[in-house]
Amino acid sequence: MLTSPSVRASQRRQAEGTVDDARKKQATGARRPAWLAPLEQQQQQQTGQHAAEHIDADDSDGSESTHSSVLLQGDRHAVYASGALPDEAAALVAAARACGAAVASGASEHFAFVATAAECVVWSLARSALGSGVHRLEMPGGGGEAPVVVLIGGGAGDVGVLACSGGGRLRLWARVVFGLGGAARFRAADLGDGLRGDVCERALLVHGDLAVVATRRGRLFQVALGGGELHARQLSRSAEAGGSLLGAVAALLGGGSGGSGGSGGDALVGLAAGARTELRQSREVLLLTRTRLVKWVVSRAHGDRLLFSADVARTLRQAAAARFGADADVELLDVAATHAGDVCVLVALHTARRSMAALALLSAPHVSAEPAVAALWPLATALDTSSLRLALPAGGPALFVVAPRAVVVGVLPPAAGAARLALEAAVCFRGAVLGFGAGADAALALVCEGAGAGVLRVAADVAARQAGADAAPAREGAEADELPGEQWPRPATRAGSSADSLAAQTRALTAQLEQAVFFGSDSSPLAFAIASSAPGEDAALQAAALHVSRSVLDGSSRLVADRLDLGAHLRERLRRAHAVMRVLAANGLAAKVSAAARAQLCAAAEQLAAASALWAHQNAAWAQQLPSAAAQQLPSAAAQLLPSAAAAFLEARGLRARDALRELLRHHTAALGALLAFVHGREPALRRALEASERGAGESRLVAYEASRIVAAALHAALRYRFAHAELYAVPADLAPEHWTAAAPVVDLLEARLEATYALCRDLSARHCAAIHERIERAALPGDDAADGSRLSVFDDAVSASFAGEAGSDAEPDDLASDDDPYASPAALLRDCVNLMGPLANLCFRAFLDRIASLRRAQSPGADAMCRRYDAVRPRFLLSLVPLARAPVAFRLAEEYCDLATLVALVFATDAANAAEHLRNYVGQFGAAFGRTLLAYYERRRAWASLLYTQDSAFDAWLKDYIDEREQEVPHGPMAQIGWVHDVKVGDFGAAAGKLARAALDSDEVSQTRTLLSLSKLAFVIADAASSDQSDSGTGDRLASEARTRLEDVLELCEVQESLQGFVAQVAAVALPLGAEDAIERSALDAAMRTTTPELRHERPALYTAYCDLLTRSLGGRTLDIEDILDLLTFPDNITVDSDLMRDRHCLAVDILSRTNHTIPASARNAALRTIWRRVFISDNWAVLQPVLSAPNVPDKLLRSNLRATELYHILRSCLAVRELPYPDCFISPTEAFALDEDLEHFDDNKNIASADNGPPSPSASRVLLLSGDYIVENNRLQGAVEHGLSRYFDEIMRMVADESSTPKSQFSRTDSSSESVDRSMDEASESAEAEGDGDDVQDVNMDSD
Repeated sequence: MLTSPSVRASQRRQAEGTVDDARKKQATGARRPAWLAPLEQQQQQQTGQHAAEHIDADDSDGSESTHSSVLLQGDRHAVYASGALPDEAAALVAAARACGAAVASGASEHFAFVATAAECVVWSLARSALGSGVHRLEMPGGGGEAPVVVLIGGGAGDVGVLACSGGGRLRLWARVVFGLGGAARFRAADLGDGLRGDVCERALLVHGDLAVVATRRGRLFQVALGGGELHARQLSRSAEAGGSLLGAVAALLGGGSGGSGGSGGDALVGLAAGARTELRQSREVLLLTRTRLVKWVVSRAHGDRLLFSADVARTLRQAAAARFGADADVELLDVAATHAGDVCVLVALHTARRSMAALALLSAPHVSAEPAVAALWPLATALDTSSLRLALPAGGPALFVVAPRAVVVGVLPPAAGAARLALEAAVCFRGAVLGFGAGADAALALVCEGAGAGVLRVAADVAARQAGADAAPAREGAEADELPGEQWPRPATRAGSSADSLAAQTRALTAQLEQAVFFGSDSSPLAFAIASSAPGEDAALQAAALHVSRSVLDGSSRLVADRLDLGAHLRERLRRAHAVMRVLAANGLAAKVSAAARAQLCAAAEQLAAASALWAHQNAAWAQQLPSAAAQQLPSAAAQLLPSAAAAFLEARGLRARDALRELLRHHTAALGALLAFVHGREPALRRALEASERGAGESRLVAYEASRIVAAALHAALRYRFAHAELYAVPADLAPEHWTAAAPVVDLLEARLEATYALCRDLSARHCAAIHERIERAALPGDDAADGSRLSVFDDAVSASFAGEAGSDAEPDDLASDDDPYASPAALLRDCVNLMGPLANLCFRAFLDRIASLRRAQSPGADAMCRRYDAVRPRFLLSLVPLARAPVAFRLAEEYCDLATLVALVFATDAANAAEHLRNYVGQFGAAFGRTLLAYYERRRAWASLLYTQDSAFDAWLKDYIDEREQEVPHGPMAQIGWVHDVKVGDFGAAAGKLARAALDSDEVSQTRTLLSLSKLAFVIADAASSDQSDSGTGDRLASEARTRLEDVLELCEVQESLQGFVAQVAAVALPLGAEDAIERSALDAAMRTTTPELRHERPALYTAYCDLLTRSLGGRTLDIEDILDLLTFPDNITVDSDLMRDRHCLAVDILSRTNHTIPASARNAALRTIWRRVFISDNWAVLQPVLSAPNVPDKLLRSNLRATELYHILRSCLAVRELPYPDCFISPTEAFALDEDLEHFDDNKNIASADNGPPSPSASRVLLLSGDYIVENNRLQGAVEHGLSRYFDEIMRMVADESSTPKSQFSRTDSSSESVDRSMDEASESAEAEGDGDDVQDVNMDSD
C-alpha cells in the first residue's frame, strides 16, 4: 500500500500502543495516495457530479450514498469516473446494438465520442449537465463499418474531429464547440482510387496539422489538416521491395520504391506513434501487420521515409520457442512505442497447454539490424486473445491491455531483464469497452456501456516500479493462470498449493475482495467477481474474507475514510463489513467459507451495528440532558455513564485517550461486549456514591435506567442485524460457534439488568404510580424467596387468583400516560423503564438460547445447569410483565420462545373469562404440545373437572396418552385415581376396569376400595359383553372368567374387612363410646384386651403390639393387606362376642389365602399358611387332652367325641366338608407349621418399623429380635403339642372328616341345622357304622373258622 512518510511514522507510533498517535494515524492514513491526487483534482475540475453507491447494510439504518469519483483503488492502480455517457450517446449505442451495427468510440483528456457509420456524438467531459456540451456530427458514410475518428486539440475549450469512413472519405471539423458553421461546416477529402478495394481501419494524429490513416492491407496515407483544404496522399509505395534489404536501402536513400510493409495475405494489426525526430513537424510511425513491423518517419515539410521493415513474427517465434518449447507459436496483436525508443508488441502466445497474452519488448532497432527481443513477459491474467489492444500513454512505463470487458494495468520494469512486469492488475467491467484513448499522463481514458456507463480513467502508479520489481521474486518459465468461463481477469485458488502459494493466493484474493467490498455496487460500471476452483472449503478465500472483515472492524483498513462524524463513519464500516459476505454470496462462494468463518463475519458486522447504535444512543442522551444540565449547571452522571466507563475501561488496559468513547468505538469495536459488562459492573458503585451525595436517589435511578438502556441499545442492534441477514450468512444452528452476545458475562449481564430494571420499576411505582405498585406487591413471581401469604403467585395460583381486568388490560395507566422527558419527570422515567422490560427480556432469552446451544455443541457439562437456569429465568421475567400492565408483550414473547407453561398461566392470569377462546387458538397454533402443557397445568392445579372436560376428539386422544404416560411415571399418582373417568367417557371400558382395579388397590379406605372395585366390576361386565359380541374365542372367555373370579375375590375380601371393622367396633363399643379425640386408639386397645388372654399378651408382646395397630387401622376404615387380615383373624385367642365371622375365622383365613395365589408371592403365601395352621394347632390344649385320649379302655365313641370337641376338628371339617378347600394345597401337617427365619420378612408390620423407598423393608434389629422371640414361643407351644401326640390326632381327625364327607352333602349344609344337630347325626352314623363293622368281624371270623 502507498503511504507517505508521515503515515508510516504514525503507524510506528500506533504499534507502540499510544492511542492519541493512533488517532493521528486515522486522520492521515485514509488520505488518497499521492499519485492518485492529481487525477482526483483533475476530475473535480471537470465535473461536479459523482456516482452514488447504495449498499443495503442494515434495514434499520437505511442506505447512505457514498459520493466519490473513485471506483477502484488498489495499492498501485485506480479507476475513477471521468464523465457520464450522455443520453444522445447512449441512444446511439442502443440503436447500433439493436441493428447489429459497429460502434467506434474514444476519449481524450477533455472530450469523448461515440460514432456509428452514420453519426458521431461528441461531448465535453467538463459539462455541467447532461443536456449541454453534446454535439452531433454526420459521418461521411460509405460501407457498414464504423468510421475511424480522431479527436484533434488538447485544450479543454474546444476540439476538432477527423472522421474517415471505410471507403476513404474524410471529413474534418476544426472547431466543434465554437465553430461558426456548427456541425454542418466541415472540410472533406477522398482517398479515391488509392485504396483500390482496401478499407481504412486506423488513424493516427502525428501532430496538430498532420494525420496518418492506415488500411487493412497495410497502406499508409498522410493527411494534411492545415490550410483551407484537406490534402491526402499515400506514402511512398514499396510493396514489391518492402521486404528486401535493397528496398529498405532504396527507401532510406529517398528512392520511390518504399513500400507500406504489407504484401500478399498480410494484414494490419496495429498502428502507433513513435518518438519525435529532429526534423520539424515530423514523427516516427510504427505499423504492425501479422508478420512484419514497419517503421516510417512522417513529416509534413520533409516528406516521408521508410526506416525499416522487419519480420518480427519470425523473431518472436524463435524467442518463444527458446523459452516455452519448440511448439510455441506467436500471433501479433498490437504495437506501441516506449519513450526510450523501444517497441512493445502485444502478442498471443500459443503453447501445447494453453494460449495466453504476452508482451514483447524489442530493443530500438537500427536501419540495417533485425530487431532484437529484449524481453518476453507472459501476462498472468487469462484473456481472450482474439481482440486485444495495447496502449502506452506517453510512452510508458504504464501500459494497458484493453479487452472487450476488461483492462490489464501494467508497468514496465526498469530493466529489460526482469522476469515479469513491475505491476500487473486487472480491472473488469459490467458492460463492453466501446473505445479508449491515451492521455498525456500515466492514465487511460475508457468509454464503457452498461451499468454506470460513461468515461472512466484507469491510472497506474509508476513511481514505485523499482521497489515492486525488487520485491517480486523472479519466476522463470511461469505460465499464466487460466480460468474457465468468461474471459476477464479473476484470480483463483487451486487445491494442493504449498504454503507460499497459499499465502500468495490469500494476498491476491484479499486485494480483490477488498476492492469488491469498498467499491462494488449495482451502479458501478466495474465488475468485481471472485472465483475459486478449490474443492470444498477454500482456505485462502476464507483467510482473505476474515482479514478484510477484521480490518474493517478495527478500522485499520486503508480504504476506510476517516470522518469527523463518527456516526457516519461507523455506518460506513458496517456497510463494508456487511459487503464482505454479500460479495461472497453474489459470487457463489458462500459454501467455500466454513460455517465458523461465516459466523465470525456476522459477528464483526454485529459489533459494528452495536457500536453504531451505541453511538446514536449516546448522542441522543447528550441531546436529551442538555436542558436539565443547563438548568443545574452540572453534567448528568447518567448521560456521562458510557463515556466515563469507556475512559475507565481503556485505562484498565493501559490506554489513554482524550475522547475515550470515540477512540474505543473507532479502534476497539471488538471489545464492545466487555465494555457492556464493564458498564454494568460499574453501575452499583456509582449509584451508591450518588445516593450519598447531594444529588440523591433521583440521579441514582437515572444511572440504573441509563445502564439498562445502553445494554439494550447495543445488543438489540446486534441481534437485529443477525436475524435480518440470517439467510445471507446461512450458519446452521448445529454448526454455529458461540456468538459474542452469548458469552457467559453477557448472559449474566442481561439477567442482572432485567432484575435491576424490575426493581427500579417497583421503586418508582411506589412513589408515582399506585396502580402498578399495588399489582407488583400483590404478585409473587416464580423465584421470589420472601413471598408471604398475602402475595399471590401469578404462576402457581393463576386459576384461583386471577388478575383479570387489571394486569391483562392493554390500557395505559393514567400515571404512565406521559410524554415528558424521563430525565425530568419520574413518571416518564417509570414509563420508559416499564417499556424497557420487554426488549430486555427478549435479549436475555435469546442470549440464553445461544449460550445453551453453544454449550451443547461443545458437550459441556454446564449445558444442563444453564437449561435449568433458563427455565427458571424465563417464566419469572415473562410474568413480571403482568403486574406492569404489559401482558400483551408477555404473550408475544411466550409465543416466540414457545414457553407454553407460562403461556397457559398468562391465559388464566390475565383474561380468565375468555380463557376458553384463547386456549382454542393456542391449541390450533401449537398443537399437541400446548395441549399436553395445559393438561399438566390442570394436574398441577388439581383442577380435575377442567382436566376431564374436553369437547374435542383430538384433545381426548391427547388426554388419554397423557394419562397413560403419567400413570407409567407415577404408578400410584392422582392419574391412577381419575384416569378411568376419561376411559368411560371415550367408551374404553376395558381400560377403565383395569384402572379402577389398580386405583382400588392404591386406596387406603375400605369403603372407597369397595366402591372402586364395584365400578371396576361393572366396567368389566360391560367390556366383557362388548367383547363377547365381537369375538367367540374360547381363550378370551377363559381369560375373562379368570379376571371376573379374581375381581370377585377382591370384592369378597373387602366384605371381610368391613365385617372385621364391624366386629372390632362392636367389641370396642362395650367399653367406651366413639367420640373422644383419641377414641380410635383407645377403642382399639380395649378391643385387643377383650379378644386376647393375658397369657398371650405376656408371651407374645411384639405380636400383640402389631395386633393393636391392626385394630386401630381397621377401626379407622383403612385398607388392610392380605397378611394383615390373616393376622387379624388368627391372632386373637379370646373371642367372647358371638360373631359368625369370628366363629369361622380360621377357616376364612385359609379360604382367603387360597384365593390369593396371584396376589402375593409364593414365599409370603407359604409363610402365611404356616402362621395360620400353627395358630390353629396351638389353639387346643393338647397337654390336657392327651391323658383323656390316650387313657386305656376308652371307647371309640368317647374318643371321637373328644376329638370333635377340639378346635382343630371344627376347622378341618369346615375347610374340607363345608368350604371344600383344595387338599393338600391349603393344608399342612403340624411338623410343617413351625415358623422359619424368613417368615419375619413377610410380616406386614415390618413396613412400619423401618423405611425403605425401594425394595423389601429392612426391620430394625430390636424389633426383629422381639418378633423372633414371639415366633419362638409359638414354635415351642407347637413343639409341645407335637410331643403330646398332635400329629396322630391330626391324622385321625383328617380321617374322621374324610369319612364324614362321604355322607350326603345336605347334612353339611351351613343352614340346615346347627352344629349340635350335625354332631348328633354324625354320632348316630358312627354307631351304625360300628355295628356293621362288628357284624363283619364276626362274619370274617366265621369264614376263617370254615
